[in-house]
Amino acid sequence: MAVKTLPELKVSDLVREYKSSFVDTWEAIDKTAKDFKKQLIEKALEVERTELLLCRSYERADKRTDYRNGYWTRYIILKDGRLEIKMPRIRGLGYESAVIRRYQQRTKDVDADLLRIFLYGASTRLTGQALRPLVGEAVSAQTVSNIAKSLDEAVRSYHRRKLEDKYLYLFLDGIILKTRSGFGSKKKAVLVAYGIRLDGKRELIDFLVTKHESEKHWEGFLNNLYRRGLTGDALGLAATDGNRGLENAVDTVYSHVKRQRCWAHKLHNVSDKLRKRDQDQCIKDARSIYTAGSKSEALKEYRSWAKTWRPISSDAVKCLERDLEELLNFYSCPKEMWKKLRTTNVIERAFREVRRRTRPMTCFNNSQSIERIVYAVLNHLNSQWGIKPLKEFTHKS
Repeated sequence: MAVKTLPELKVSDLVREYKSSFVDTWEAIDKTAKDFKKQLIEKALEVERTELLLCRSYERADKRTDYRNGYWTRYIILKDGRLEIKMPRIRGLGYESAVIRRYQQRTKDVDADLLRIFLYGASTRLTGQALRPLVGEAVSAQTVSNIAKSLDEAVRSYHRRKLEDKYLYLFLDGIILKTRSGFGSKKKAVLVAYGIRLDGKRELIDFLVTKHESEKHWEGFLNNLYRRGLTGDALGLAATDGNRGLENAVDTVYSHVKRQRCWAHKLHNVSDKLRKRDQDQCIKDARSIYTAGSKSEALKEYRSWAKTWRPISSDAVKCLERDLEELLNFYSCPKEMWKKLRTTNVIERAFREVRRRTRPMTCFNNSQSIERIVYAVLNHLNSQWGIKPLKEFTHKS
């Protein structure tokens, strides 16, 4: 390329030269920083060896404990890239360095970043690949999975922590996930308790991974909450989805608490009793029951709805009538809370986040892997919700 004289230079030439020098400058800074870190780490390792031998290099001393034996090469991943490190050897003394631990391949902050990417929703494979643009080195899916196992202790603590009896409303529901087995995939039920506290703050209280949503498993789960402190003295309402085993378990453990039957699940059951052509209109007419201004008005709307639809489908009317009392229990609570209390939609939103997070995995290896992911999602939601109470409570105050 011909060298241009100063009068021949154009603005585009100057911009090109600036960009080139700018990139080169940052590359030089990056290389200098890496070289400095490498020197610093290797110097620390050398000092460590000197302290173990009780003498400096080439020093003659009676207190010497052993002899230097050269170096060996290992690699470690830092946030800004992979470094090749000279690890000192000692002839007869086997020792573990406190600077770089045995088998350590990454610094703790890199592991923390990998775990954060994993918890934000990436699969183990994608999490490992996400590190490549940052440090120039990918990490295997198995490594990410091993890092995720560090959550196990946090999960155990979460399940064992003491609970304050400061929940005004309780929502109970379950979600189904799959695990691998030697005979194909098997379904696992995740039982979840969601509460609204006296101060208006929401909290996913706890969860249990079990075989299925039976009365026995729900009762065991609720008894565990009770023993840990959630005795229900402040509870005004417990919302359920209509699972009979769950309803019986609530009546056993929290017999003094009113149950609210979820309107969304009930209307789905009613819809199943109708001909397809009648479903939309019937469900639309039923909305006037739970949107009424009071319980007495709701009963009046129910009677009107039942009178219209009993000749068309008596089974649909009986389906709603069977649980009418529990469907209207939310009217005993403050009006600003009615919309939230008449369904279990609040907990369904948390389930949507669990499903979104678990969709890339399709199937878990075991129950422990389910525990980690569900804990991570619920913990993330709790940290968001803990910032401020529900607006219904703040407006009330």
